Amino acid sequence: MRELRRIGEDKILRILDVKASFPVFDDFMHILYMKRGGLSTKEICSILHADYNQIYRLISKLIYLEILKEKQNKFILSQKGIDIYKCLSNSDFDASFLNAIRKKHSITILKMLEDGKRSWKDLYRETRISQSSMKNVLDALIDAGLVVREKQGEYSITDDGRSILNAIKGMSDMHFTPGFEIQAKFSVNLNNFSCLYDIISDMIEAEEDVRQSDYYIRPVRWYDTSYTYLRYREETPLKHSLRRTPSHILTWTRLIDKRKYGNVWILNREREEMNVEHPSIVFFLEFLNAELEKKIVKRRKKIEAEEEIMINIDNIEEPHIRDVIFVEIKANAWDYDESVGKAEVINQIMSDISGKIRTKSISKSYFEVI
Repeated sequence: MRELRRIGEDKILRILDVKASFPVFDDFMHILYMKRGGLSTKEICSILHADYNQIYRLISKLIYLEILKEKQNKFILSQKGIDIYKCLSNSDFDASFLNAIRKKHSITILKMLEDGKRSWKDLYRETRISQSSMKNVLDALIDAGLVVREKQGEYSITDDGRSILNAIKGMSDMHFTPGFEIQAKFSVNLNNFSCLYDIISDMIEAEEDVRQSDYYIRPVRWYDTSYTYLRYREETPLKHSLRRTPSHILTWTRLIDKRKYGNVWILNREREEMNVEHPSIVFFLEFLNAELEKKIVKRRKKIEAEEEIMINIDNIEEPHIRDVIFVEIKANAWDYDESVGKAEVINQIMSDISGKIRTKSISKSYFEVI
């Protein structure tokens, strides 16, 4: 339902260029991924035993690439930074590979050779770069073992060359998580369900009934105006299908700030989701002394509406709440300006609903309300 945003190859190469230029890059990203509250430059230098000027230059480049954000003299990974870290941590780039693909036209030549062998003349004609530049790139690719020159004088890509090219393509298709969520929550009397459904029926593009069991794991740690929570969710479709099987998702969310826009909240947050294969993850978390603070079970009607709006209608089964259903109208956005546009759409939907049935606005999460 939601729009997905991808990163281009040019930006991937800039990131890989920074990774190749700074030996501490991987350790730097790892500690900021683990220390979600942020670290100062001095703290990072102390942990990594690194030179201050080197870390300062690295931070400057990552802020420019929107991988880092500064908050109260500390640096944290942006949502983009979290997504990139997760992708890079699954990719193994040899230093010689990085040095070779940093050169201009190296990816272009690898792509050409992926389609088949090429002679020097073919490469020169198709790339239209100077012979000295092409020799420089080819020498680097050959030295790194990404390309070989065969006896007939033709050039071909190696298995390592294909692997590095596939990795870059995969990273280029990486989906980023929107940084803003626009939402309105309210409750209505159960008797008004039919009326509510009639009001939104013209907007519906798809819908599904599911049962969700949410486990909140040490969910709230307040500091300043933000909070962080970890939630494990089991979601089971109520209509059995081989195509749609139960899912088990672990979600980490950190709220940065929230603003009221009419009857709608615009949340600036960082969010990370991980599919876990087995529901036994809950027992492992307990074994690691993670406290399960609360369990909420609900029957949810998930509605995909026009304008990339999602409407969730929830009947809470545990703890049992009688005669009341909860409604959540939400959307995602990439920046604040887009958030305002979607907030206006949701405000209009809220106006249509509240004009016909009585609603009670909710400004807190399920964990805080139920």
